[in-house]
Amino acid sequence: MSEIQKLEGIAGLSVAQWQLVLLLLLVLVVAILLLFFTLQANGTQQQELVQKRFRQRCEVYKRHSLELPTTRSWADYLNWLPVTEKDQRELGALLAQAGFRQPHGVLLLVGIKLAALLLLPLLVWLLASGPFTLGLLAKLTLAALLGSLAPEWWLQRRARFNQEQVRTAVPDAVDLMVICAESGLHIDAILQQVASDIRDWSPILADEMLYTHADIQMGKERYQALRGLSQRTQVTELDHLVSALIQADQYGTPLVKALRDLAQESRRLHLLNVEERIGKIPATISLPLMLFVLIPLVVMLAGPSMVMLVRSLGEL
Repeated sequence: MSEIQKLEGIAGLSVAQWQLVLLLLLVLVVAILLLFFTLQANGTQQQELVQKRFRQRCEVYKRHSLELPTTRSWADYLNWLPVTEKDQRELGALLAQAGFRQPHGVLLLVGIKLAALLLLPLLVWLLASGPFTLGLLAKLTLAALLGSLAPEWWLQRRARFNQEQVRTAVPDAVDLMVICAESGLHIDAILQQVASDIRDWSPILADEMLYTHADIQMGKERYQALRGLSQRTQVTELDHLVSALIQADQYGTPLVKALRDLAQESRRLHLLNVEERIGKIPATISLPLMLFVLIPLVVMLAGPSMVMLVRSLGEL
C-alpha cells in the first residue's frame, strides 16, 4: 500500500482534505504567534520607552505639519471589524492588565477571535466523518464558542498571573521606596530607582514603574501617570501606594511617613491573603479526596465481602 493510500485511510479523509486541515492548523498557529509577539510591549527599558514615544510624536507632528502622504499599515485593514466603544474599553483594560500595550491590540485581538471562530468549526467539520447530524452541529457550535472565547480566557489568566506577581512584590517595593524617600529622592527618581532594583525578581512591576516614569518624562501630569499605573494593574495594594504618592505630590504630606504606614499595611494585606488561601485548601482538596481516596478505600474494604456474598447466593 502506498503512502498516499495510507494517508487516505486515516479518519476517512482524502489527501486534499488533509492538506486543507494542515493549512488551517498553520493559520491557527500563525494567529497564536501574532497574539504572543505582535501584542507584546516593545521595549522595557525606560530609555527605550521615552525614545519610542518621542519618535511617534515627531512622526505625528511631521505628518500634520508637512502633509506628507502616508502609507497604509496592517491596522488600517482591521478597522472594518465590529469593535464598539465598550469593547475598546473592556478589551483594552484586559490587554493592559495582561501586559500588552500595543496601540492596535484590541483590533488584533478581535481579529484573532474572529479567525478562531471560523476556523475551528471548519476543522471539526473536516475531521468529522459521516453525514451532517445534530451531534455534529453541537460539535461545530462548541468549537465556535471555544475559538471565540479561548484568546480572552488566556488573557484573563495572564492578567491574574501579573496581578499576583505585582501583589507579592509591592511590600518589598514599598520598603525600597521608603529608603529612597529618606535619602531625599523625588517621586520620579524613586520610581526609576526602585524599578531598576526590583527588575531581577519582579520584572512585571518594574516595567509598570518604568512605563509610568516614561509617561511623566514625556509631559503627562504626574497624578495622571500614577492613576494609569493603578488602572493598568488593578491591584489593591498598588492603589493605596498610588493614592499616597498623589497626596504627597499635590498636598505636600510627608512622603516618608506615608510610605512607612503603607509598608505595614501592605504586609498585613499580604499576610491576610496568604491566610485566605490556606483556608481554602480543605475545600479545594475535598473533591479529589473523595474521588481518588475515599471511593477506592470503600471498594477495597467492601469488595471482598461483596464477592463472598455473591458466591454464597450463587450456591443456593
